[in-house]
Amino acid sequence: MQTVFSCAITRCRTPRRSRPPVRFHIVFAFCILHFALTVAPPVVFAQGRGGGAPRPPATPLTHTADGQPDVQGYWGSNAYTQDLETGLPDQETNTIQGRGPVDTSRAISRIVDPPDGKIPYQQWALDKRLRIPTFRRGESSRGEPTSIRDIRPQTFCLIGLPRLNWYGDFQIVQSPGSVVMAWEWSHAFRVIPLDANRPHLPASVKLSMGDARGRWEGNTLVVDTENINDWDWFDATGTFHSSAMSMVERFAFTDSRTMEYTVTITDPKVFTRPFTITLPYERLNRPAGFETYEEACVEGTTSDDKVGFSVK
Repeated sequence: MQTVFSCAITRCRTPRRSRPPVRFHIVFAFCILHFALTVAPPVVFAQGRGGGAPRPPATPLTHTADGQPDVQGYWGSNAYTQDLETGLPDQETNTIQGRGPVDTSRAISRIVDPPDGKIPYQQWALDKRLRIPTFRRGESSRGEPTSIRDIRPQTFCLIGLPRLNWYGDFQIVQSPGSVVMAWEWSHAFRVIPLDANRPHLPASVKLSMGDARGRWEGNTLVVDTENINDWDWFDATGTFHSSAMSMVERFAFTDSRTMEYTVTITDPKVFTRPFTITLPYERLNRPAGFETYEEACVEGTTSDDKVGFSVK
């Protein structure tokens, strides 16, 4: 089976038969590097986490014209979330990327409840997860996929909630009566109406971003989301759920620079009990006029270039 690759930088690939010779790639890469280092460093490196500007001190939150805590800007986390239960990459990916052995002594679960740091799958669901070929920790992929559901959803540009919250940095924009979050990944966004009394969509309607209702409790944005479809995982290790899943998120802003994200997930069809994930976030220091890249994700692209991480 041909390996499918997903690259965090670009999903666009030249078809195999029409690729230019390798020498062209080398020359092209050298030109780009020369441009980045000598011609346009402010443009190329502005996308970095620091943004090239001094980091302002943390201050108490101010408020928008309609009374919301003003948390507009770019937010991100340094937590590794491709495997929520260990916080570690798998050895196969490390090998493909030219990295050394995985240091298992640094394992840390992002699941704070239950106390064992494991997703509380029902037995049938745990058995199913372990049969998914892309579930691996330190060993090669197991077998071949038997259906499209055995392949990481991000291969098909399918990343929804809650995974988007920890898959990449995001921007918050506020307007009267709503909070909008936007990601660089595949132009993803969500609109959170601040109307907890508005009924959710009919149960038959399922969306990758679900149907959200939000409210402010002091400086904490509490979001109740239902109507989530079952296509995405929680990370890259076969952590599936059903379309009966719902979640309650708490974006707790301590000051102008600090936020703690907590989500409690419920799915009576798949899990024995609700479980909770907690992640630290910080406001990213972006220069004035900064805009996220228009990053495209194209389903079905293939490549022999070992860039990014592999998906078997």
